Amino acid sequence: MDFYEEAGVEPIGEETRTHLTTEITTETVDTEVILQGWVHILRDKGKIKFLILRDETGTVQITVPEKKVPKAVFDVTGQLKPEYAVSVKGRVVAAKQVESGFEVIPSHIRVINTSHRIPIDVVEGKVDIDLDTRLNHRILDLRKPKINAIFRIQHSLVRYARDYLEDNGFVEIHTPKIVAEATEGGANLFEVKYFDKKAYLAQSPQFYKQLMLLAGFGRVFEIAPVFRAEKHNTRRHVNEYTSFDYEMAWITDVDDVMKMEEQMLHYSFKKTAKASATELELLEVQLEVPKVPFKRIKFEEAVDLLNQEGKEISITDDIDPEGERLLGEIFPREFGTDMVFITHYPLELRPAYTMPSLTDEGMTESFDLTYKGMEITTGGQRIHLYDLLVKRFKEKGFNTDDFAFYLDPFKYGAPPHGGLGLGVERLTMQLLGIENIREATLLPRDRDRITP
Repeated sequence: MDFYEEAGVEPIGEETRTHLTTEITTETVDTEVILQGWVHILRDKGKIKFLILRDETGTVQITVPEKKVPKAVFDVTGQLKPEYAVSVKGRVVAAKQVESGFEVIPSHIRVINTSHRIPIDVVEGKVDIDLDTRLNHRILDLRKPKINAIFRIQHSLVRYARDYLEDNGFVEIHTPKIVAEATEGGANLFEVKYFDKKAYLAQSPQFYKQLMLLAGFGRVFEIAPVFRAEKHNTRRHVNEYTSFDYEMAWITDVDDVMKMEEQMLHYSFKKTAKASATELELLEVQLEVPKVPFKRIKFEEAVDLLNQEGKEISITDDIDPEGERLLGEIFPREFGTDMVFITHYPLELRPAYTMPSLTDEGMTESFDLTYKGMEITTGGQRIHLYDLLVKRFKEKGFNTDDFAFYLDPFKYGAPPHGGLGLGVERLTMQLLGIENIREATLLPRDRDRITP
């Protein structure tokens, strides 16, 4: 007995998939196809059985009438269980009674692999399961077409944003994720034992992407994980997330950085609306392509708007999640848009490398981009003048000797530059109207979860 027989399945054989389920169209009627996927739904009506086959693109109905298929095919259909992996060979026929307009009458069904009883249902809407249970069985959860669609849309957003940057002279880089010092200060660092030294997981690629501009790359970007050791447990935070960073040299001012982002997102949204139309329709999301230019208001103006709304906040306070939520209601009402740049944050609220403003005393040439009531991007112009950079690090209480690897290259003609970091999961979450960021994160890592 070989291991296939012992498992109760057939060898894969020479059958190669000829079509995906979404390729079953008018053009395939009366042709023979080979489909492969999972048993999504089974309906046994006695003399006729219905199998909904699911693959990575969608579903198709396999209709198995006892009188029109070989006995072996009818018999094996009765033995199938949810999530069995199968190969179906058959003929496509038009079927007005089927929503898609087509069905497949099988001549052969091969069981490629069996499935144990599934701990969560993969058919959406059949059973209401809490998020924690779903995340415990995340791989099965991702088989659900609607959950899977989230990450196909996320892929499109990132893909087209990357395309835009590459078309505009950016080079993709890959920076270290094990670092010697904090990028943004504070205690929100994961410490790791690095041989006989102490090291940390990177909060951001900030220092390194700036240094690559000093190295002569001109424009760089990176799409990679970053780590924040914050002991939070909110709907908008995870401890490892994907940051979409870029940095650009020879800028005139911070507005160059914002212009690049608004054009990049406009392009990405427009292309995603077309490329992911099927997934967006499945999720019942109408993707609105943001108009450019995005609205810009100063931090002080945002504070005034919040105070007028009844939330007490001063110019020295950062805008908390409740404030962002309120602004998410105010901005569409006041400005007719969900995408708004908040600029000129106070010096004390921004990292040491942020360029002080020449026009607004005590403020910085920095910004956040808010989208539907949540900050999704933080960016700004960076200090390129060595003496000013050292001064600001000292004013923030840093020992400049610890940052010599970063500071010293600024002695040698650093170009004016700026950049940003965009949270990929937050962008996905806000675009799709997802309530919890964990649902927009492929395999979430928070203070309680490090598996699967």
